Amino acid sequence: MIFIQNKAILIADAHENKERKGFWKFLQALRSGEISTSQLILMGDIFDLLVGEISATHDFAKPYIDLLEELTEKIEIIYLEGNHDFNLKNLFRNVKVFDINSQPLECFFTKDENQKIQLAHGDIFLKPFLQFILKTLRNHYLLIFLNFLNNITFHAISKQILKNQTNKNLFYKIDNFDNLVQKRYEKYQANGHWVIEGHYHQNFIFNTEKINYINLPSFAYERSFFVVECQDKVKFQEQKLRC
Repeated sequence: MIFIQNKAILIADAHENKERKGFWKFLQALRSGEISTSQLILMGDIFDLLVGEISATHDFAKPYIDLLEELTEKIEIIYLEGNHDFNLKNLFRNVKVFDINSQPLECFFTKDENQKIQLAHGDIFLKPFLQFILKTLRNHYLLIFLNFLNNITFHAISKQILKNQTNKNLFYKIDNFDNLVQKRYEKYQANGHWVIEGHYHQNFIFNTEKINYINLPSFAYERSFFVVECQDKVKFQEQKLRC
């Protein structure tokens, strides 16, 4: 059972790559104590590309992995895999990794165990064909084969994916997103409890009597993250990395 702690930090969609190092600066701020928390929840797509079976994606991520493991000595770190970073369990020892099949992750607040919260990257409850494609791309044996192809082509596949990601617009607004939120919230069957996702990069809060939903901002955009305040009433405070 996972309990969400007071002052927990939630970060989604950092899309870290060689040109974008905001998440690295965030981790350095955690290490130095400039930012303080006892719980860090990574909500997926932290890297532009990190796949357990694809060896070419590991070198860039290794310093991050090492630092995250170092931080677990003082901080509980939870990592929900996204659609750009998956099959990661073998890369970490102490970071708690949850794959797509373990999402949504049902958690509870330390101040009120009757108040639940569901966490997911957001690439679930999609149209059947798209969901099938996303799950197929996580297949261990398919990825071993793709890793072989990638290696014999001097990493042509992974380089092309990263190039496409560099040119991709990560900062956009979805029209009528509130309508999509209501449909997605029904899929979670949350019954008034909180649902928090990343994936869509919308920085959107839908807070009514029947629906409590947050779509986290893309950290890659303005280096925004949310801090949980578990007081008399649970609140979520947006903050930005300032270093």
